[in-house]
Amino acid sequence: MSGGKAVILVCFKDVPQEIEADWNHWYETRHIPVRLALPGFIAARRFKAYDGECKYVSLYELENLGAITSEPYLALKREEMALPATSLEARTRGLPLVHGVYQQVYPDAEYQMPDADYLFVVAHDIPAHKEDEFTAWYNTEHIPAMLRVPGFVTARRLKLAQPPNTPGGQSSCPQYLALYDLADKGAVENEQFMRDRESPWSTWVRSWCKRRLRIKAQQVTRLGASLRDRAKS
Repeated sequence: MSGGKAVILVCFKDVPQEIEADWNHWYETRHIPVRLALPGFIAARRFKAYDGECKYVSLYELENLGAITSEPYLALKREEMALPATSLEARTRGLPLVHGVYQQVYPDAEYQMPDADYLFVVAHDIPAHKEDEFTAWYNTEHIPAMLRVPGFVTARRLKLAQPPNTPGGQSSCPQYLALYDLADKGAVENEQFMRDRESPWSTWVRSWCKRRLRIKAQQVTRLGASLRDRAKS
């Protein structure tokens, strides 16, 4: 499935056990479908983390950043904000989470969603004066090395975007995001990965960048554009 060049990333650090089953059902049958019915929303995937700082990860593929500044999306947000405090929508906003809108910065091509069941998420903050070196290291050394590791299918880098009129604050989100689709759960543990992730340049970059997220997760739901018509019916 062809994607765009922007994503919404939502990482839920925890969900209370007493609402978890109802929350999962609502999220997949209501929360996601109404978004996929909106212009600019291409697909959504949900993952359950098995390692890292979060329990659930939601990833929305957008055609571009205009998807979250369109009037249909803003109208949906206003409608959801007016729901009572007892609603699952309101309770979801109160959960501990990381939520950010990101624009793809590498590679230049639009993202092509593969048939892969695992996701590896890494996010960083870096000093402003180190952005050029961070970009050069990631694009020319680190990502090419990772894509040589068996089980790594795709790699992309994204930067936090804060377009005007975007609902919700994003200042606490990591600045840079790397997303890797994996065909094999063990890809992030195998000998080649452990060897190829290290280099003198990697050691130097890690000495001044701050890692904010490192999550390994397995896909539990994959919903695409076919849900647009279903959500409207």
